[in-house]
Amino acid sequence: MLKTLQRLFKQMKERYVVPRRVQDIIPIRRVWKDGIFLVGNCYTKTYQFTDINYLVASKADQDRMFKAYARIINSFDSTAITKLTISNHRINQQDFEDEVLMKEQGDGCDGYRQDYNSLIDAATSGSSGFLQEKYITVSVYKKSIDEARVFFQRVESDLGSSFLALGSKFSGLDTMQRLKMLHNFYRAGEERFFHLDLQDMMRKGHSFKDYICPDAIERNRDYLRIGDKYCRVLYLKDYASVITDRFVTDLTSLNRSMMLSIDMIMIPKAEAVREAENCLLSAEKNIADHQRRQNNNLNFNAIIPYDLQEQRNETFAFLDDLRTKDQNMLMGVITMVHMADTKEQLDADTEAIVSTALNQNCQMVTLKYQQMDGLNTVLPIGALKIKALRTFNTESLAIFIPFKVQEIIEKGGIYFGENAISHNLILCNQSTLLNQSSIIFGIPGSGKSFFTKMLIFLLAMQTQDDILICDPEGEYAPLVEALGDEGSIVRISAGGRDRLNAMYMADGYGDRETDPVVEKSQFIMSLIERFSDSKITAAHKSVIDRCIKQIYTEMRDTKEVPTLCTLREKLMEQPEEEAHEVALALELYTTGSLDIFGRESNVDLNKRVTVFDIHGLGEHIKPAGLLVITETMINRVTENWKRGKRTHIFIDEFHVVYSNEHSAEFFNSAWRQFRKRNAYPTAITQNVEYLLHSAQGSTMLSNSELIVMFNQAERDQEQLAELLNISKEQMGYVTDTEAGSGLIKYGRALVPFVNRFPRNTKLYELMTTKPGEGVFSKGQA
Repeated sequence: MLKTLQRLFKQMKERYVVPRRVQDIIPIRRVWKDGIFLVGNCYTKTYQFTDINYLVASKADQDRMFKAYARIINSFDSTAITKLTISNHRINQQDFEDEVLMKEQGDGCDGYRQDYNSLIDAATSGSSGFLQEKYITVSVYKKSIDEARVFFQRVESDLGSSFLALGSKFSGLDTMQRLKMLHNFYRAGEERFFHLDLQDMMRKGHSFKDYICPDAIERNRDYLRIGDKYCRVLYLKDYASVITDRFVTDLTSLNRSMMLSIDMIMIPKAEAVREAENCLLSAEKNIADHQRRQNNNLNFNAIIPYDLQEQRNETFAFLDDLRTKDQNMLMGVITMVHMADTKEQLDADTEAIVSTALNQNCQMVTLKYQQMDGLNTVLPIGALKIKALRTFNTESLAIFIPFKVQEIIEKGGIYFGENAISHNLILCNQSTLLNQSSIIFGIPGSGKSFFTKMLIFLLAMQTQDDILICDPEGEYAPLVEALGDEGSIVRISAGGRDRLNAMYMADGYGDRETDPVVEKSQFIMSLIERFSDSKITAAHKSVIDRCIKQIYTEMRDTKEVPTLCTLREKLMEQPEEEAHEVALALELYTTGSLDIFGRESNVDLNKRVTVFDIHGLGEHIKPAGLLVITETMINRVTENWKRGKRTHIFIDEFHVVYSNEHSAEFFNSAWRQFRKRNAYPTAITQNVEYLLHSAQGSTMLSNSELIVMFNQAERDQEQLAELLNISKEQMGYVTDTEAGSGLIKYGRALVPFVNRFPRNTKLYELMTTKPGEGVFSKGQA
């Protein structure tokens, strides 16, 4: 036996004690608060890592991921045993209903809530109802807990950086998380009843095992009964010469509670090479002995038997891999446990698993009279009770790649649709992202307006946050009207009665690092440039800046809120001809017929959901209207921020603001202010090309953590793929797809989604923008 294995088995060896209680079957001797367990004589710690989009990646990306995963395996410590575990567990229905489904409030919107709940019920019935989580458990023998902590800190640092480079989040589990995971397995169906207070437990003299162990365990020849559940442990006995990278995915695709573990022991390079050389010498000796026997029988033309020749060739190839191809030698065993409600279902599931393995020319075998040892081996505790080890090199072990597809299921998340691959719900909680900037885009008719309305409705129903909407096409008003007293509609149109004061500046306005008057001056210059047909020169800007500073200096004394009329009067007092030119340009928008932004505001801006409808503005003044509304939003965000309240911002037809350099600069500054002041800005536009033509727009796009992509034009696809590093296979989800389908970039995750909404509901009629459908029936989404 290899010296490394002898040493590890000697360290793991412990005296056998006949279990007298159910608690005794759990091999954990002691726990520490930081997640370290003492199992036998070894210290163990479990880490969790997230999935990556391996199945939908291009062939080149899959090769890159495979090589990166192989490098992770090569980094395993030879003094430890590393266990990789894939756990399928059922979503707790009660917790799901409490977190996702809406409760009736008796406020006139219960019909819409019922439609949403029906949608979620239909989506979950079509999904697997199971979550897949992935863990790595490291077991090492150390003389003290302090030495073990130092070792695990190094392991977490090394593996964390390696998984991060692969696009996966890696984090250590504390004691409560590890014990909860074991409780959920031993007491399936009772997940929500887990409660453990370590301080109270120690004070009372209780054991942690009392809180996680099942009521009873019945041991049989080839299965176990844990509580009222049946489970069976299998191990991979025979391996095919060629195995595909979908082997683990296929084995764990059964919609049952199960765990699959791969125990790996790294053999030091020198010892591995020496062992391979001895095997090669043994193979050569066998061939020489065969030839000698044939020669003694006067058979001088004897051919070397095929099995001896293959033994020599394979051993030589293995030795060559160790010496020249950055491969390592590992010992490993693959075990699997699955659970069922009945013995008949257990047998049927076992047959399905065995059949899946046979399709890959592999053999999964049920453990006989070793079910308890097999269970302790599979669970991410850190024990290795099954010694059916097999020799691997790095690549042959890496082929059991654990990655499948990314999921976005976050606690407190908002429904974004279904995962197009796993069909699980997509629940996004933007507060977990590095920044909360969002962009939604797609060609007309792709479903972006419907998706935006759905998101607004869910935010209004499931949170107490304020929601501000800039509506250039007049399509969000019916949705806000349906919210009753919580909604307000500000209709800005030429000759209309609703007015917004473009000069209003809330206390705390602007970036804290700059003078707020300077930022307000930049906004007014952008607005005047939109108003004027002629170019605003440097002389015009100088006189505008001078007048604005004077106005806000006087405001500190008079406490009166200035308007554009105030600015025009101040310009008329200036001696320069340029000042009179600007004043003349402002006349139409202050004392003329388009004074909707030139006087004091006369609308209610204190409702929780406010939509600014600028559909009635002409095309000439609509860009200016977008600027004023965004400025109004900045003031509202500033006031909410001071009150500790979150604000969601939705700006439709966003590409319009990047048609002018000053407008682009203003919006770029506004975007930063939104992020810094607990506001979640969302831009909605048709074509990404408009943003990419602007340096500010391209920066905003690349820095946005949430991007929702619907069907894209061909030119936009190419630019998106290059900017966001999206593979051709992934871009297929935004190419000629049905309305409501696309891709979501959520932080580092990139998930294909589909949003199938039933048409025969009031909520659909409220949100659809298809011609002839619903409340709004003008134009297309």
